[in-house]
Amino acid sequence: MFCLEENFDGVVDVLDRIRSQSKRQRNERTYIDFRQIRHLSPSAALVLAAELHRWNILRPKNRLRAIDPEEWDARIRRLLEDMGFFDLLHVKLPPANEAEGEDETRYVRFRSDRKADGEAIRRLRTEDLEPIVGAIPRRQNLYAAVSEAMTNVVQHAYPEGGKPANSARWWLSASRNAATAQISIMIYDQGAGIPETLPRRFAERLRGLALSDHAQMIAAAHKLMRTSTDEPHRGHGLERDIRGYLNVLDRPATYRVMSLKGEYIYERRTDGYGKPTLKSHSKPLNGTLIEWRLNLR
Repeated sequence: MFCLEENFDGVVDVLDRIRSQSKRQRNERTYIDFRQIRHLSPSAALVLAAELHRWNILRPKNRLRAIDPEEWDARIRRLLEDMGFFDLLHVKLPPANEAEGEDETRYVRFRSDRKADGEAIRRLRTEDLEPIVGAIPRRQNLYAAVSEAMTNVVQHAYPEGGKPANSARWWLSASRNAATAQISIMIYDQGAGIPETLPRRFAERLRGLALSDHAQMIAAAHKLMRTSTDEPHRGHGLERDIRGYLNVLDRPATYRVMSLKGEYIYERRTDGYGKPTLKSHSKPLNGTLIEWRLNLR
């Protein structure tokens, strides 16, 4: 059950083991067994892809490669192929049978960069989503939401000196279901995390808030509308643009943020009412994952 919603600690444990192996200096072989995966969520697939991508960036002489994909569950193999796993792992798969791994939900090939990239957002919409599920509402607001998330990664997620320069990046992907017209758009970074980058010096504003409660810190980041720089012209994007995309829609939608041990979920109903839900986890997810889900019907 490789799903952050259903098995958060289990997924994070696998990611931590991969991260630990990637830091080893000796050129020993590492084997990551995908054969037992039976359920793979889009967000967990993106985080996994980012971890393997990071490995190959940092260890070009000891890159990961898939050696037994024919033994993986056919549906899981198809979804990973959608997301670009086998290009990442330099594996050429034979053409799949029409029914092999057939599933109405398909994943979108991930994109990654170290700078905000408006073209990546446009192509995600015009090439990967809209030809399959139809027009996405309020596209300018969606562009602003994803663009602001990218900008936050570039400017705030990786404190100077905290990460190798070539691994300080974002990863972007999506999923789509043509039958139900449901889409999910996700962006992930492996930075310090919102609870760590939220300014701690605003004692008056954060009074009574447990700084160790990462879910509350994520909620505070939305409420305070501040960034780690405390610059007056910045810091409104998390509430106004990133979560704010849901407020301009005329349909139910869900916005989710997972960062370190905290999770923030905002569900907006058809009548416009929305209320956040907070969750705390026992293990930290490295970095921050943001996801928007909506039904286009």
